[in-house]
Amino acid sequence: MPIITLPDGNNLTFPDKVTGLDVAEKISKSLAKQAMIISVDGDLKDLDHIIEKDCSIKIFTSKNPEGLETIRHDTAHITAMAVQELFPGTQVTIGPVIENGFYYDFASEKPFTEDDLEKIERHMKQVASRKLDIQRHHISRDEAVELFSSMKEDYKVDIISSIDSNEQLSFYKQGDFIDLCRGPHVPNTSFLKHFKLMKVAGAYWRGDQSNQQLQRIYGTCWASESDLESYLKKLEMAKERDHRLIGPQMELFHQQEEA
Repeated sequence: MPIITLPDGNNLTFPDKVTGLDVAEKISKSLAKQAMIISVDGDLKDLDHIIEKDCSIKIFTSKNPEGLETIRHDTAHITAMAVQELFPGTQVTIGPVIENGFYYDFASEKPFTEDDLEKIERHMKQVASRKLDIQRHHISRDEAVELFSSMKEDYKVDIISSIDSNEQLSFYKQGDFIDLCRGPHVPNTSFLKHFKLMKVAGAYWRGDQSNQQLQRIYGTCWASESDLESYLKKLEMAKERDHRLIGPQMELFHQQEEA
């Protein structure tokens, strides 16, 4: 009979083991609809994490920094899923959260273009609309090597091979897409709505210029459409104030090609 302690000090008691979603539903139906992840005694977990003993938990939505970071992480995953559906044979590498968004690095023989970015973004929205469950699976290091080798994901195998053989790993599955990841993640792809792909750039595998050059897709993601629009407007305003553009226009200075 786990006793759940909430951030305000109140306790909730359940007759049997429960999930984070069960706790959210007991607090309020509206919270359950917005809940994304939980923390159990300070450790971030998926909403379907099973709680079997007394603990303190917090429930996070997109209004919390933890929730916002989670949807940015998940949006990196649907970027990878969209790219592989549109460009079969593309290998995925890593896709971390960064300030204001995320990026994902890909190994592809075909360079991505600006038109490709628009196509990928449209497909990401289609993926999100499928409301695919995002499911966590545990796996051993050796099983992970076998799984990703069978998927011909050489870069994932390289990552896994550098991990201690006794370490338990996890991967997440949404539809047919699988990615090695610690998590946590939102319950399903319908939580991912307010995003935009920004640019594509080059990057070297593991940051080493002697390694294979990859293609990095940058994106931004926000809790609401208004937050996304506000961020894009700020970028546009900053671009308009760029001294590299304004200076030559006002004939304050010029730039030589050699410089």
